[in-house]
Amino acid sequence: MQYLRMADLYAQKEANYFSYARREILPLLPPKFARVFELGCGDGSTLRMIKSQFDVSFCAGLDIDDRSIAIARQHLDLAMSGNIEFIEPPDAVRDIDVILCLDVLEHLVDPWRVVKMLHERLSGRGVIIASIPNVRYFRVSLPLLFNGSWELADAGILDRTHLRFFVKKTAIDLMTSSGLHFHRLQPLGLESGRKAHLANMLTLGIFEDLLAQQYLVRVGRVES
Repeated sequence: MQYLRMADLYAQKEANYFSYARREILPLLPPKFARVFELGCGDGSTLRMIKSQFDVSFCAGLDIDDRSIAIARQHLDLAMSGNIEFIEPPDAVRDIDVILCLDVLEHLVDPWRVVKMLHERLSGRGVIIASIPNVRYFRVSLPLLFNGSWELADAGILDRTHLRFFVKKTAIDLMTSSGLHFHRLQPLGLESGRKAHLANMLTLGIFEDLLAQQYLVRVGRVES
């Protein structure tokens, strides 16, 4: 029943929610990799981008949205519909060099268990790259602090389908909870403008945690 309710919520989202390539992950990809799996792949746009730019032999994805997976199946080696908390990927999804979890772990009841499951699917030098919203972002945290406002939305940090919320430290803790090594963290969507830049510079980067909308976190089986 829980799976059905979540699937219904995702079915109400606009199609473009599932259909854009995440080019910002490119600097975090390892120099060489052959097998890629994306959890929450949407219509496969990010995996198609990777296939077009890298010499990969296997691209697979899983998503809860049936509409998106129908499109992904036209382009990927394997595209599956389902909820990762109720199913496990098939045996073909093993020995994976790069696993992507882009804006997906915060939608799960137990993302720590899922990270452990994905850890077990990695190759010897495999990495996981995750994109995790930053609930400390000032446009979320300050209205909560000063106005008691916590307004859910159809997308963004306060997406109504988010079940877990993270800041930089807890995002890293999540991704290393199964024993993976922390490699890199990259803030995304930093608030632009002269005032924001000046405040961050004068505080030696302390404000960055308030200005970042999300973090890209890369972890791996071996140290970077």
